[in-house]
Amino acid sequence: MKKLCLKTTSLLKEKGQKKTEMSLVLMTLLSCMVTALAQGSSFFYVSHYTKVLVITCIFCVYAGCFLFLRQAGALTEDRGVFLIVLLGVLFRCSYVLLSGLYERQHDAGAYTGMGTEFINPGHIGYIEYIYKFHHLPDLNPYELFAYYHPPLHHILSVIWLRLNILLGVSEELAFENLQILPLLYSSLCMTVTWKILKVLQIQGKGLLTGVAFMAFHPATVIMAGSVNNDMLTILFMCLIILESLRWIRNKDLPGLIRLALYIGFGMITKLNSAVLALPIGLIFLMHFVSVIRSKERPLLLKWIRHYCLFGLTAAPVGLSWIVRNLVRFKEKPGVPVPGESSPMYTAGYSIWSRLGIPAFSDWHFDFPFHPISAGACNNTWVIMFHTSLFAEEYPADLPDILLVLCQITFVLAVSLAIATVILLAAVLLDKETGKEDRVFLMTGYVVMLISFAAFVVIYPYTCSSDFRYVAICLVYIAIALGLGNKYYLSPTVMRGSGGKGRIKSWCMRAVNGGIILFLTFITLIYIFWERW
Repeated sequence: MKKLCLKTTSLLKEKGQKKTEMSLVLMTLLSCMVTALAQGSSFFYVSHYTKVLVITCIFCVYAGCFLFLRQAGALTEDRGVFLIVLLGVLFRCSYVLLSGLYERQHDAGAYTGMGTEFINPGHIGYIEYIYKFHHLPDLNPYELFAYYHPPLHHILSVIWLRLNILLGVSEELAFENLQILPLLYSSLCMTVTWKILKVLQIQGKGLLTGVAFMAFHPATVIMAGSVNNDMLTILFMCLIILESLRWIRNKDLPGLIRLALYIGFGMITKLNSAVLALPIGLIFLMHFVSVIRSKERPLLLKWIRHYCLFGLTAAPVGLSWIVRNLVRFKEKPGVPVPGESSPMYTAGYSIWSRLGIPAFSDWHFDFPFHPISAGACNNTWVIMFHTSLFAEEYPADLPDILLVLCQITFVLAVSLAIATVILLAAVLLDKETGKEDRVFLMTGYVVMLISFAAFVVIYPYTCSSDFRYVAICLVYIAIALGLGNKYYLSPTVMRGSGGKGRIKSWCMRAVNGGIILFLTFITLIYIFWERW
């Protein structure tokens, strides 16, 4: 009877989770479509401040609904998650509506029109090329900037571009609407992060804090308006983490195939998705060793077949772009570089200067923005923090009050980053964390940072230190926040904790408070920063 009750409860929870997931996905799709329609309406041509006024009214309606639900005592966990994700989606939609196609972009390039024969560099030029000539570039992809990237994001953008043109959208607006796809990817990342936390059985405050961190961190909002392939890459990496954690629990073939597809599609979006192959390989190895030790021949043959199917699914998709370039152009994977004359070139500085612990003066707390020039700042970790909050902006005319808030927020961000890295190590090494989860998550996080450092050494430019290359680490921090609240602030732990437990709970409360303060300050900065 007890087993039946537990099974019924589990089924009800699963049903409720699927309902919430469907609601989040539908809300996200609807919001993205409304944003595309708003860009195609007269709203697109009104003044900036009129747009701000309309969006402010929408946020006021949202605040009213939130307060009503809270006052009525109807704010359940699922509704709380829905409202956080909805607010995150509204932030992203607002950013896209208030920022143009060429604002805060990375390697965007430009388009010259469908009727021309011009071949333009950058991600926009790459998309335009496929649209105009109806095939992948037949030139050496390393001869024109940004064309070396795998093409999945650009192909999807072309399909979206064609749909816009087919529906009668002007060429100018169709290209402006290229931001809608990254908007969708960024919004879906919040839902995937929620599902990752649910797989780890995180509930309550930990769940809400983890989702909120992913929803309101400025890096995920800014990348929602980018037209390059970064946001789709991060979405696939989130899905890889989710499916890996599910596979650890289920060890099923359908999950293995889904994981293989996510890896393959991630690699033909951007090759750095392959970084997660090492932690996945380790959990595969751990499982396969246990199968060998069982000495059951049918089980051994079964898993040899399953792993072969995994390889046969992931490899042809993921390696297709690399093989194409090797066969057609004799080109190995790499990144074209601007040359030693570039002001971003950092090879003249020591490895310690670039990758060591930054000196106090390196942080530029007085003006915490990325100056681009290696002479002004060449330390990878400093640049990573600058770009994580403010992208590659360097606002010379920032008001004094806003500058002070930026300085405070920057110090808070650096302090919280150190605290959450310690928290991540603590929760993953905690005995409550499963061995396979520990190995997968710890290895993934460490390998991500090592590969980032290696990338900076191989391609010695300040632009290589941009936070967007390791933005997936935000998911690991969300996990740390979720598990930290679960392990150190749950009622059962609080009741039975001694002095050491109380210290942990106080530290966790301090981190929670710091995260809320940080997200509040960075949101205020972007609301009043006149670069939207």
